Amino acid sequence: MARRFVHAALAAVAVAATALTACTGPATGGGEAGTVNVYLYQEPVGVFSPLAPASGPDLQVMSMIDEGLLAVDPQYDLKPMLASGYQVSPDAKTFTFTLREGLKWSDGTPFSSADVLFTYERMADKNSGSATAGNYSNVAGFSAPDESTFVIEAKTPDIGLLALIGIVNIMPKHVLGEVPVGSLAKHEFFRKPTVGMGPYTFVDYQTNQYVHVTRNDNYRAPASIKDIYLKPLTSDVATAQLGNGGIDIASYSPTDAETVNGLDTVESQEIKGAGFVRIGLNQSKPEFADQRVRQALLHGVNRKEIVDKVLFGKALVQNSNFYAENTPPGLNDYAYDPPKARQLLAAAGWDANRTIVLQWVPGQRDRDAAATIVQNQLQAIGVKVELKQVQSSQITPSLDDKSYDMLLYGGGNYAVDSSSVNAITACSLRYPEGANQNFFCDPELDEIMRQANSTADETQRKTLYDQAALRENEQADLMWLYSPFGLWAVNKRIENFQAPGSQEFPFWAPGTWKVRG
Repeated sequence: MARRFVHAALAAVAVAATALTACTGPATGGGEAGTVNVYLYQEPVGVFSPLAPASGPDLQVMSMIDEGLLAVDPQYDLKPMLASGYQVSPDAKTFTFTLREGLKWSDGTPFSSADVLFTYERMADKNSGSATAGNYSNVAGFSAPDESTFVIEAKTPDIGLLALIGIVNIMPKHVLGEVPVGSLAKHEFFRKPTVGMGPYTFVDYQTNQYVHVTRNDNYRAPASIKDIYLKPLTSDVATAQLGNGGIDIASYSPTDAETVNGLDTVESQEIKGAGFVRIGLNQSKPEFADQRVRQALLHGVNRKEIVDKVLFGKALVQNSNFYAENTPPGLNDYAYDPPKARQLLAAAGWDANRTIVLQWVPGQRDRDAAATIVQNQLQAIGVKVELKQVQSSQITPSLDDKSYDMLLYGGGNYAVDSSSVNAITACSLRYPEGANQNFFCDPELDEIMRQANSTADETQRKTLYDQAALRENEQADLMWLYSPFGLWAVNKRIENFQAPGSQEFPFWAPGTWKVRG
């Protein structure tokens, strides 16, 4: 029965794909030297701002035009970017960054610690519209002792603070410094951010077509590529354009691996993912507040078969928010068990006449297929699911009014430091205060995470995070699906591209990319 669902889902996706046409826009891919076309897995929201809720395609655009003090490299290590280095005090309460010398904004204005101070003060101020203001709750203060030094003071020891807020993209004070705090998040600049610190400068965003960025000649090491066009396409169309030169760089679905491997113009890169695809359950609604219901939904879906049949083994079944290599033994694997799922639902008093809506942004073949499989398999245990395709811009309103039931989405990077899990589980970081979009809350888990992050001893931290993972796994705060591998196809004319951990991740060092010959 489950296998029929998988095959039917894939067939439905394939039929739908034949009706889709490629987005228009520059198609110079393999023909014009100095121009590169890059696939975006979804249409951007179009608000290219560090203040906005995280959106994968928007973050990918921002990785071209903006930079932070630090960034996460393809090995999931923190690397200095606008900072030349940093120091952490022995008590893990003071974080001191030294900025690179001689940096300029893309419009030629000198960059300094005043820009960094301005950015962090606005990011920490919920009145600015910052979607991650809650991440700064343990910050005692910021300071800029001189033009090349920036300091963060924490209230209590906070080892994970670097990974949590050190990668924030810096905003130009000379452009935005006079904007009233309450108007900042909605300022028109973020729709067309033509001043930045990245290797490229924003030119234009044509909805449903492309985002155009061009070389920033004031960057510390100007890029050799003149123009990049980032194109939102469905995954099957992107794969087809890899073959005809319309796209140079693209993530691809495992279902397209045979096609991609048969293209003599591209090379493939594969990397283990640091995030995961999940279904968020709106726990502000009483029907999802009972953990037995959440556990039942996990038992009711054959996640291993999704990995094996839809992703052809190019993913791992996820059973926790924590990065797989950092999880302890003993996690409940929530194996596919429909009778147990029905038993849990009955014990929780589930109303079999209730219909819940599962929404997702279409266009990635694995997610499209997963949505259909989830619908069918939950139906088999007595849970009626209605599928609803939405665009990225429609998700935020459903979070604002807490109206959504189930939301299928992916992303996150939980490999850099286990403390990052707190961002999606903490009671204090429930949306709009932070990235806890499921409105989950467990004070006991919060306390374990707090203790772990305030402990300098790595062995003790590991012990505490293991406790946290076990408790979070039992709570089933999310309907975890799978952690996909990052699969990327790159035209052989492109040099220095390094695959991100997944299709949602920001691009690493795009200023170093080159076009051969």
